[in-house]
Amino acid sequence: MSFFRTVKFRLFGLGVVLIVVGVLVRQLVILPAVRDRVHEVVADAQLSIATYVARDIAYSLRVRRALIGELAGTLPPALLRQPAQLAAWLGERERLNPLFDRGLRVLQPDGERVADSPTAADPSPLPAPAEADWFRAALGSEGAVISRPQRNGADGAPVIVMAASVRGADGRVLGVLAGGLRLDAGGFDDLQQTLLGASGGFLVISPADGVVVASNDPAMVLRPTPAPGVNPLLDRALAGYRGTGIMVDAQGTDELAAIAAVPDTGWIVVAHKPTAEVSQPVAELRRLLWRNSFVTMLFLSLILLVLLPRMLRPLTNAARSMREMAEGKRELAPLPVARRDEVGDLLLGFNGLVARLRDKEQALLQTLKQLDQLAGTDMLTGAWNRRQFHEVVAQELERARRYRHPLALMLLDVDLFKGINDRHGHVKGDEVLRTVANRIRSTLRTSDSLTRWGGEEFLVLLPETDLANAAVLAERTRACIAAHRMEGVGGVTASFGVAELGDAESRDEWIARADAALYRAKQGGRNRVEADHAVVGRVAGHDGLVKLVWHAAFQSGDAELDSEHRELFDEINALWALVVAERPVEEIRATIDALHRKMVRHFRDEERLLQRVGYPDLAAHVQMHDALTARADALIEDFRRGGADFGALFTFLAHDMVAKHIVSRDRAYFPYLSKRAQPQCC
Repeated sequence: MSFFRTVKFRLFGLGVVLIVVGVLVRQLVILPAVRDRVHEVVADAQLSIATYVARDIAYSLRVRRALIGELAGTLPPALLRQPAQLAAWLGERERLNPLFDRGLRVLQPDGERVADSPTAADPSPLPAPAEADWFRAALGSEGAVISRPQRNGADGAPVIVMAASVRGADGRVLGVLAGGLRLDAGGFDDLQQTLLGASGGFLVISPADGVVVASNDPAMVLRPTPAPGVNPLLDRALAGYRGTGIMVDAQGTDELAAIAAVPDTGWIVVAHKPTAEVSQPVAELRRLLWRNSFVTMLFLSLILLVLLPRMLRPLTNAARSMREMAEGKRELAPLPVARRDEVGDLLLGFNGLVARLRDKEQALLQTLKQLDQLAGTDMLTGAWNRRQFHEVVAQELERARRYRHPLALMLLDVDLFKGINDRHGHVKGDEVLRTVANRIRSTLRTSDSLTRWGGEEFLVLLPETDLANAAVLAERTRACIAAHRMEGVGGVTASFGVAELGDAESRDEWIARADAALYRAKQGGRNRVEADHAVVGRVAGHDGLVKLVWHAAFQSGDAELDSEHRELFDEINALWALVVAERPVEEIRATIDALHRKMVRHFRDEERLLQRVGYPDLAAHVQMHDALTARADALIEDFRRGGADFGALFTFLAHDMVAKHIVSRDRAYFPYLSKRAQPQCC
């Protein structure tokens, strides 16, 4: 047989092809994606830096404008007639606030110089006013103004001038106070000294003037922007675009640029870096991958050439023996099994094919049955997995909607389970999950089913159960878990989210509500039960449970108050569920005491709220609360002594103290809460 038709050649060829495909995928797909992602990350970083620089420049200019305005406003008008004293006054202010490196100057309304600060006394530090835009603007403005970027006529230095008018007590303009700032030094020297990477930098551009205001390169200051069409990204930036992109510098080099606006000036900051520098790590990675791929291909080729013949020798010998038997060159007989691997299994199958056919068929059927059972069960806890849950819940959803029966679920998560794994190891963590699953099962009914939802999360499906009963069962399960102590771990708690199926709700929406309730339980402090009330389900028809159902019309407009009202509704429903379930009297008494404490606490919270909003009938409302509390105290005390009828106590708590009071009496102060929520006019 030709070598090129052998399995060895095909496996060798397959290995080489896989290596080549892997190299090509990395070089042609992965690396370009990495490069693009690097560009995105760097662009976002540059945009953040450009925004920071823009805000810093705006702050620097804003401080100087405020200073020039303040100095103009505090300059004594009498000093305008005393140049020497005025120069000393300017010098003192300049010494205290050296923000204008070109000095300060006071001008008359006709442009004649009155006095200069020591810095401005140098030869021509400030542009001559004459017909300057900033001088005219200062004469006509009550605030500080800023000039366009320009060059000083004397020394050609790029400057901007900030000026403010000096006015008398009657508001008449007495003069103009001006301060100069170099664009290639002074307040912009930090920008010149800051580089972006190895060769990147910053440009501050005035779109209105079409010039570069400041740059890392002093030679770029006051240079006109490129003509339209030379740099498309810069053209877009001058037209209002703010963001990132690729632009071309004066030498034709592609650069990654980020554009941010300088507030209050109309200027923009451009942070730019050559794309070659940005992509340098990707280029180095590409070269490393080429070298790695070549070495890997050479190494694997040698391994395949050496090991493949040895690995396939049993198969080659078996094929030769079978061919000789087929050709009659040797007697048909069992072949020796050298190793218990795939080739050995093939030989065993050949040796016992006919004699063991029936046994194999039975074993196969049994294996399929076991696999089907394992496919629906979580191996660690013995609970259902999601596959089994999805099959069963579809039937339960159809049955609940067809016969209009309630259906609920509770989703629970073991609190701080990651810490248990970190401190005690995964073996102890698995033991905790098994224990929690067993504690859950001990509280469930025959019709309920437990599913391991994922990680430390469990889901319990509750047929024929409405929200109130589901919350009671969840609370019972929570208490059962919390009461158990594990050796080496101690107490373990869980947080619960409970939701009842809505009429037009899908399975995933239902589970999502339970998950949201579980999240609220986690946020609320863990080891608690949160019920989702977004959908009001059906009342369970088999146990005669009567529920207080919360309605949107009961809302007062105050979120905290409405939350307490709704919680009282749930507490009444939970109390009645305990009675219907024939729970022990001690458990019912404890629930009554907890409900009474929450109601009294709610009365106090409500009274403080009404006092804040200025409710006029607060005194009468407080008397009503006191009367209800006194009546409840008397009935509860009689119930403890066995003298009161529970029906009368429950009716008072559910009807008079909760439902009637909240639905009827409390509505009298709702308008005052609405007024409090409205915004006040200035």
